[in-house]
Amino acid sequence: MGKGNIAIDKSMIKTIVDGKIIIPLPKVLVGNRYYPMFSIFSPTQCDSCGSKLHVNSHHTRFIISRYGTISLNVTYWLCPTCKKHYHDQVIGVQGSANYSSEYYDTQINVRYDGRCSLHNSRRIGETYTEGVINVCGRAPCPTSLWLYEQKLAKLSKQELLNQGVSFEETLYVDGNWIKNGWKKKLEEFIGTKLTKKEWKKMRYKSVYVVATKEKVILDFEVTERLPTIEALMPLFIRIKNRFPEDKIKKIVSDEDKAIIGAVKMVFPEVTHSFCVFHQLKNVSKRYYEEFSSIEEIPDNDKITYNEISQLILSDTVISAVAHIQKIREFNSDLELSEASHKAISYAEEIFSKNVSFLKKGFTPETDNTMEQIFSLICDIVDKARSFKTNNGLTNFCYNLFTFFNKRCFSTGKWKGFSPLMRARFQYG
Repeated sequence: MGKGNIAIDKSMIKTIVDGKIIIPLPKVLVGNRYYPMFSIFSPTQCDSCGSKLHVNSHHTRFIISRYGTISLNVTYWLCPTCKKHYHDQVIGVQGSANYSSEYYDTQINVRYDGRCSLHNSRRIGETYTEGVINVCGRAPCPTSLWLYEQKLAKLSKQELLNQGVSFEETLYVDGNWIKNGWKKKLEEFIGTKLTKKEWKKMRYKSVYVVATKEKVILDFEVTERLPTIEALMPLFIRIKNRFPEDKIKKIVSDEDKAIIGAVKMVFPEVTHSFCVFHQLKNVSKRYYEEFSSIEEIPDNDKITYNEISQLILSDTVISAVAHIQKIREFNSDLELSEASHKAISYAEEIFSKNVSFLKKGFTPETDNTMEQIFSLICDIVDKARSFKTNNGLTNFCYNLFTFFNKRCFSTGKWKGFSPLMRARFQYG
């Protein structure tokens, strides 16, 4: 049980009528009208020949839901002319499945919130099914849940690509590796066996994501592990067509050559910033490998660390040259620790790289928006381990990113707000 005051969950509120507990069911939109969940629609005529349907048999269906196991009397129908079979349609239930749609949705939330794989959702499902059904921890079979997610992805795609959201004229782009593929099928296709090293390289795909500072994910593209500029062009073209010409003032990314090239071609007039957050983190890492706290770092090393940080944050070539000269002087004149020598070697590496970006008109940026987004989704993606096709991976990403856009922050200043709520609160 969490600490502090926790809001009461009113989604399944119950009332008592004549000594019986009553649970109101939610309404589901069908066409232009809302109907209570588990309402039954009976077909009247054959959709092939138009003949009036005859009753074939009666059956009792048992459907597992968040409201318990629902017993429904349904009818199976037969066309007397073309002998085609039909059955009653239950609102909120996919075809002849044994699970309601809202129960599937709950299981998907379990999968994402609980950071579990598709096959292990039953373990965390105990939280949602205890006291509702006789078998504690019952979850839809992986195949059923997977098929439901593929259908849900069509709606998620529309929602993700069509959501109207305002932002601070800056977009953030980055890519993340995801395991994908079926080794046996790939070996059959290429006609040879793959070593572990070869398979490790070939099985990875890259998912490139575009997001706002509020961590609202706008779009993504699944590419090869090391994509070309052309592979990312469709992603940026979609973004350009989605927002007014002057809406996007700056795009922030790392030093990925594919992103830089694609942005230059699609957004030639937009300022491009390169994120130096990971550079600052790499410098700090070298000091924390030797010193357990900031207080333990000697004064000479602190001066060197600050100078390297200023080099990374330099927004002009002149400033960067001045800082690297000072760092070289410290390296020869001051008594420094091994950590500082490692940090200075790293500074020499990034100096030429950053200067080349500054000469092209790029500016440094320290915002770690994409690092935070990927830190939230990486453990889910790593545990999913069920991506056999690019289409399956793409559908999973549509569902995952749509879910995270509506998922509330659990810590920090915006606790209780989702990224979408945060964006609308700030920009209207």
